[in-house]
Amino acid sequence: MLKPSFKTISLAIALSCAFAVPVSYADTQGISLNPIQQALHDEAYNLGLSAYLWGSTLVRMEQISRQYTDVSESQADTSYRGPLNKFGHARRLSTPDDTDMPTANRDTLYSSAVLDISLEPIVLEVPAVTDRYYVINMFDMWHNLFQYVGTRETGSLAKQFLIVPPGWQPNQNIPRELSVIEAPTTKVWLWGRTQVMGEHDYVKAHGVQDQYKLTPLGEYITGQPSKVEPALSPRPGLASDPLRFYVELGAYLADNPVNERQKAMLGQFAKIGLTEQGFDASKLSDATKKALVNALKEGRKIVMAQQANPANLEMKDGWVYTFALDTFGDDNAMRSLIAHPYLGGQGPKEAIYPMAAVDAKGNPLTGANDYVMTFDQEPPVGSFWSVTVYDSQSKMLVDNPIDRYSISNLSDLTKNADGSFSLHLSHQEPQNKTQINNWLPTPKGRFYVLTRLYIPGKEILNMDWTVPGLQAK
Repeated sequence: MLKPSFKTISLAIALSCAFAVPVSYADTQGISLNPIQQALHDEAYNLGLSAYLWGSTLVRMEQISRQYTDVSESQADTSYRGPLNKFGHARRLSTPDDTDMPTANRDTLYSSAVLDISLEPIVLEVPAVTDRYYVINMFDMWHNLFQYVGTRETGSLAKQFLIVPPGWQPNQNIPRELSVIEAPTTKVWLWGRTQVMGEHDYVKAHGVQDQYKLTPLGEYITGQPSKVEPALSPRPGLASDPLRFYVELGAYLADNPVNERQKAMLGQFAKIGLTEQGFDASKLSDATKKALVNALKEGRKIVMAQQANPANLEMKDGWVYTFALDTFGDDNAMRSLIAHPYLGGQGPKEAIYPMAAVDAKGNPLTGANDYVMTFDQEPPVGSFWSVTVYDSQSKMLVDNPIDRYSISNLSDLTKNADGSFSLHLSHQEPQNKTQINNWLPTPKGRFYVLTRLYIPGKEILNMDWTVPGLQAK
């Protein structure tokens, strides 16, 4: 296996920084510290940094819960927002005109639902889906993907699942058709993908989405509407407070008690005013507060740099692979990264997303060059594959005269007699007209390419089959 080169890692860092808020380290300028105070300042900084790496995922997920359930304004048809405990569905594939989601796919329509099951469990019903791929991921508030529902994991038959809070004990008989799933936290994010075969297939895809149903358990059993009306509290803290992150983390910890294993980590943070009861800065010195602000800035940089951390990557022919989108373990920086620019990413058994910002020789991809990807066979997947081009600066789809933003197994590809084929990536239309069907337009400037491999075969999981590199002509 090829190791990431310095040049490639530098490019990955450049790409990752595009997602991050620019930050710079600030010391304790203006605050005079003696050696003991400096040592305590350093301790506070390290504790604040650990708290960020550990807790930024929880803060992010709680923020997303509030953002994705805010339907106070009219929503675009590419939006998947919905009220608490209800699904919201994107009804159209994104185009270059849609800028609400970077690196949007052209294969599936998204669905989203934030559930508060603290007061009552909720039943998820899915229909029989035999003509397309679908998946609904269940995430807890630490971005642990604890359950897959869909084509690969639960099959094509109609099914019903009862999502219950931690430690829940039934006080009534549960209908036999319900499969009980215990969530690790009292809020759950459902993130769904429903395959769409193109714009002509919207009606059928919408029909599948409309059959994803969420019903409080009491209403499911009795048929009577639930009287429970949960609501999320406003985002805590003030926007002007440089320590707002810790205020939020403290409030969200109160709503999401940590397990015994994590209590040792949390116990360290009492020195900086952070406990399960919240965040109290009243006893912190100005130097300690400054250290905590600095820790947030550096923590963000550490998290975003994980996109170029060789420990998290496999590389081949210019393509970057990661197999850790649902198995973080104690890698809190990686967990935080996935919860930010890669929010909702799936594990490798469900999907793999190789990305290339360079060609097979390690040179940056640019519309000034023409490229060819030569496949000796179609990717060995159990569902579908696609190759999509994105502008490096905007992270959006690329506008082009034929409105083609991706090529997939559903495309009308020109193939050789042995089943092999080549994709042609260029800004200008190929002069060889036989290549038009396999042409994927690129922007004038820098771009990157994302390959999506859904239900990858063991050849892909073992990297015995890899995506062909982009060869500059």
